[in-house]
Amino acid sequence: MPWGPSLAPAPPSCQKPPVDADNETSSKPSEAHSRLARGWLFGLIFTLFVILFGAVVRITGSGAGCGQHWPSCHGELAHLPQKIETAIELTHRVTSGLSMVLVFGLTAATFRVVSAGYPARRASLAASGFMIVEALVGAALVLLELVGENDSKARAVVMAIHLVNTMALVAALVVCLWLVRRPQLRSLDWKFAGLSGWAYGGAATLAVVSAAGAVTALGDTLYPVVGTTLDAARPEGDVHFLDLLRGVHPVLAVIGSVILVWGAGRLTDAESQRADREAPIGPRTRAARLIVALVVFQIFLGLVNIGLSAPGWMQITHLAFANFVWIAWIWGWLQVASGVGDWVKE
Repeated sequence: MPWGPSLAPAPPSCQKPPVDADNETSSKPSEAHSRLARGWLFGLIFTLFVILFGAVVRITGSGAGCGQHWPSCHGELAHLPQKIETAIELTHRVTSGLSMVLVFGLTAATFRVVSAGYPARRASLAASGFMIVEALVGAALVLLELVGENDSKARAVVMAIHLVNTMALVAALVVCLWLVRRPQLRSLDWKFAGLSGWAYGGAATLAVVSAAGAVTALGDTLYPVVGTTLDAARPEGDVHFLDLLRGVHPVLAVIGSVILVWGAGRLTDAESQRADREAPIGPRTRAARLIVALVVFQIFLGLVNIGLSAPGWMQITHLAFANFVWIAWIWGWLQVASGVGDWVKE
């Protein structure tokens, strides 16, 4: 499979090494930008922890641990948990709240450090906006009792929406981190040098596959498969829609993997024109290889997950690497949007 169009390389005299924003001495961030970048990195890592802990809440059936109350727990703002389910749900709420405060604080700091007109400001506002939506969707799950043993279609739909918004939040955090580390960038090319179809198509593919995965994970939690049979959790002979959808995610994952691997190859279009094939690989090629490696490993994890009948720890691992694939995809295409790795004519 080709990793870029077959184009004749330009003469060496018309080329100079690719622009790598990470190695540009003239664009090194200030100390304030460096501190802000570390803050956004911590915010991203902490948010990923909150996301994975949310899976723990679902797997343990702790979503109703605080009753039908939000943001209070059993009607109390300072509640002392009496059950493990309450402790898990309350911990998730506290960490989610801390994550929101952290992102809001980083947004304020970005407006102090970054000058007006730079895209980092807009990205930080987007991160705060998606964080607010994340909290509202979480509140809806509790207030509408779409937690615990609820197996309704409404819960499946809301969980899929929840997952897609979470992906948007993570993407915004990654963009913030990228931009504050590169203070010289005044804009991003959201047409991705003519490759927007691949960039947005891959993102949409990941969103669809992940949303289907969220519904499948719900089915695995409520109606687990023991060996080759379903656990007896409902009347015999009653086929639930979650059972019918159980096989959709693996099929979409295989199709999506092909699209992602093919799309990752498009990242190397500019670098494929190098006259000196012995030169070190560029940042886009490194990003493409990382994406392919993560996609292949994620397929392996999915097969293991199916083979083990989706135990809780495996579901969390699978979710973690789904986020890693998503982050790698965003990071790779930010290379294109920023002009990183482009060959420039003198």
